[in-house]
This record gives sequence, C-alpha cells and structure tokens, in this order.
Amino acid sequence: MGDSDPDGSGIRRRSYLYGSAVTVSGLAGCLGATDDRTVRTGTDEQQSTDTRSNGDQTDEQGDEGGDETQDADSITECTTITEPGTYALAADLEAESGETCLEIRASDVTLDGQGRTIAGSGPTDPFEEPFEPANSGVLVQPELTAAKEKRKKAGVTQPQTDGISNVTVRNLTVEGFDAGIVFEAVTGGAITETAVTATQYGLSLIRSAENMLRGNETSGCGRSGIRLERANGNLLEANTATGNGMPASETGGVVLVDSDENRLVRNDVDGNIAGIELTGSHANTFEKNSVSDNIFDGIVLFDSRGNTLTGNTANSNTNLYGIILVDSDETTLEENTANGNAQGGLLLVQSDNNTLVGNTANENGLDGGVILTLSDGNTLSNNTANDNVGASAIEGPDVDPTLGPGFNLLDSSFNRGRANTARGNDGGPIQIVGGEGNSIEINGVVYTDATADETSLETDEQPILSEPLEVLVETGEREPLVELVDVLDEGLPFDG
Repeated sequence: MGDSDPDGSGIRRRSYLYGSAVTVSGLAGCLGATDDRTVRTGTDEQQSTDTRSNGDQTDEQGDEGGDETQDADSITECTTITEPGTYALAADLEAESGETCLEIRASDVTLDGQGRTIAGSGPTDPFEEPFEPANSGVLVQPELTAAKEKRKKAGVTQPQTDGISNVTVRNLTVEGFDAGIVFEAVTGGAITETAVTATQYGLSLIRSAENMLRGNETSGCGRSGIRLERANGNLLEANTATGNGMPASETGGVVLVDSDENRLVRNDVDGNIAGIELTGSHANTFEKNSVSDNIFDGIVLFDSRGNTLTGNTANSNTNLYGIILVDSDETTLEENTANGNAQGGLLLVQSDNNTLVGNTANENGLDGGVILTLSDGNTLSNNTANDNVGASAIEGPDVDPTLGPGFNLLDSSFNRGRANTARGNDGGPIQIVGGEGNSIEINGVVYTDATADETSLETDEQPILSEPLEVLVETGEREPLVELVDVLDEGLPFDG
C-alpha cells in the first residue's frame, strides 16, 4: 500500500496532504470551472489562493453535507490525509492495481464521498490462506513508528487505545479491493451511508472502540460484509449485509472475533453464506436483527460468553439452524424467532447456564424446535416450538418417529423450565435421551429423565416421548417472561 512509481519518472501517484503544496479543485458552485485553490498545510506559511465565484452558484452535488461539506477540501485522486479537516470527493477515483486508494492518518477528519465511487482492480484470489488484505478502498489508521511496525509484523497485539479518533467516512461507494473501508486503532469514529461490494472484506473494525456503523450496505464480499476483530464497544445499527461469504469459509454477513460489548441493532443480515458469527466475543447485545435466508446458519456463537439476543429473527436458513450456541455459556435468548430452518430452530451444544425465554421455534427440520446437546443447567421458559417436521418429511419405511420433536434434550442434565408450548410436532412435544436431573414443563406436563417411548403414533395424537413427572392444570395463560420459580403451583418441587 505504499507509493508507486511505475514509469520511473519520479512522479508518484499519491499526493500527500501534508507539508507540500497540492492543487485541489474547488467544489462545484463554490469555485468556478477554471478555479483552483492551492493549499499548503503543515507549515507556518499557509497560503490560500481562492478565486471563488459569488455565493449565488449552487453545488452540483446538492445540499448533502451542508456547510461543512461546502467548506471541504476537494479530493480528485487517490491520496493520504495527514491533517485534521473535512474532505470531499470531487470525482470518482480509481486506484492503481493492488494499491490502496485513500489513507487517513490523522484524528478529527471527515471524508464525504458525495455519492461518488472509489474503484479498485479487483480483490486478491479469495482462496489463498492465510488471507491478509493487501489493499483497501479507504484505510484509516495511525502512522506506525518503526517499533510499532516491528511489533505488528511480529504479531504482537497493539494497545486498542494507541490510535486516532473522531474520523467519519460517509456517503461513498467502494468496490474492487481486498478490503472496502477499514478502521484500525480508531476510537469514536463513524462509517455511515456507504456501499461496499466486490471485496473480500466489506467494512472492518480492527482494534477499534466506540465507533458507529449506521446505514451501510455490503454485498458480494467474499469473506464477510462486516468484520470486527478485537473491537469493543461499537454500535452497528440499520446496516444491510446481503450476498456475502463463500462456502469454503462458511462466513458471510457479520463476523465478530475477540470483540466485546458491541451492540448490533436492527441490521438486515439476509441471504449470505452464513448470517452472524461470533468467536471468543463476550457481553455483546443483539436486538431486532433480521438474519434469515442464509445458506448455512443464522446466528452462531462459538466460545462466547454473556451475550444477549433479544427480538431477533432467524428464519428459513436453508441448510442448518436458526440460532446456535457452541461452548457458549451464560447467554440470554429472549423473544427471538427461529422458524422454518432446515435442520432445527435453536441449538445449544456444550453450552451451560443459558436462559431461553419467550422464543419461538416453529416448523423447523429433523432435530426439532429447541435442541440441547451436552448442555447443562439451562433455563427454558415460555418458549413455543410447534409444527416441527420429522417423519412426515421423509419417505419410506422404518422412519424414526422421534424426529422433529418440539424440545430435544440429548445427554444434557439439570435443565429446567416451565410454561413452554409444543404442539403438532412430528416427534412429539419433547424427547429426552440420556442426562439427568432435568425438569421441563411443556403443555402443562413436567417432563423428567425417562427413556423415550419409541411407539410410532400419529402426529396429531401428540405422543409423550418422555414419562411425565406430574400433570398440571393448564389454564391457557402463559407465565410472565423471565418468571423462573423453583416450586410448582401445587407445591411440588422440581426434580433436580
């Protein structure tokens, strides 16, 4: 991503907005068609030759950006910004092959694309591993000292706060790079109203904190639409990630790696290879996101603890599950919807002490609505798992009648809950295989650790696949959310 001098003429492609005179065209309407403004920055002798036309002229780009954009320095070629200020694209930009186009290496910078496009020559072969982006459309990062550069090359983690702040990139289209827009070691910045396509990574936050990504669109990104790596306390709101990922990586829409305390709110992450994936990321909050119609899973948490998912929709993911927790503990799933997924609705694998309250998992595939595998100490209350499909979807004799239960506990122990509903499932309301000390109330019946009844019955007969501990009076009223009690109404204790 350094300077290039392809013809040996000594004239470099980049113009650095620091310590030298550069010629920039004025914004249309602020400067006449033949007007130039020479700005010398970074010296004591700042000069400005500004032959502006009168204020009656209007900006060809309209009023977007307001007075701040009208006073901006115009950019007409790929460059590096090293001084605070407001900058605006006055033309579409095209980077030389393999090069980064715009670099920002200063705090307090606003870059307004004014709806223009930054284009590269195309991303690197997506199947090269390990993959490190070689170029970006917009790269925001501090200058590296020799010592920092040495530590970075050695793989030593840099301090998250050792960077720049208050950088905004907005109203811009980026296409054809390894990475679209990258914030590295940036605090308190924003990426808004951008569109990134035909890259490996769309929007990236690396070692960056307290930034906002809002109203952006990513599509056709080979590895992920939005990626956070060691990035904490950021807000991702009302972004769209569609058509991202590749089958070899099983990633796609939004990826968080070692990133904590971020909020993802009202994002559309539909139609990717995979939806949202967390690895080693803790205490994040997901609210009202749509994560549907992805080829693999909707939302997946690997080795992530203490996250909260509320009011998300993970429907019709075409090969696997709606929401999955793997080795992920102390997570809350509340009022999420996971319907019509190919393999199952909500799946916990080796995940303990989680709370599932008020979720809906209907019309899913063979594993059922809510599935616990090798998962202990979880609480399941007020969840609904209806019409999950098993034997009725498979033709031929000797079909396992336990496929497609409402709730499915496999080698899982000491799980408890009440006021759950499961009706019209091919495999019955619940299947419990192995484990001990479970006590789950479904349709007014409390189920414990009995061997599943393998008798094949019609779906509408609602077979009881696990022996009931006690039949309760069903009032038809659902318990208040998060009301988890240790004693049944009749005073009978839960077993376990």
